[in-house]
Amino acid sequence: MSQQLRIYNSKFMWSKLDYIHLNPVRVGLVAKASYYIYSIASNYINDNGLLSIEKADNPVVNVLDSKSFTKYNLY
Repeated sequence: MSQQLRIYNSKFMWSKLDYIHLNPVRVGLVAKASYYIYSIASNYINDNGLLSIEKADNPVVNVLDSKSFTKYNLY
C-alpha cells in the first residue's frame, strides 16, 4: 500500500520529481527524461506530452515556472 507524503518544501519536492522523472534515464530507457513517452516531463519542457496537465495548487509548486523544469531536458 502506498503512503501519501505532504510536499513541505522545494528541496523535498525536487527529490520526488527527480526520482520519478529521471528513473527512465538512470536505467537506460531514454537519453533525456523528456523523451520518455510515459512521463509528463515533456509537458514541463514544451507542453508536448501525451496528456494535458495542470499544476497543483500548492504554495511550493506555485513559485516554480516552466524554466525550473528545464533540467529534465538536460539529462
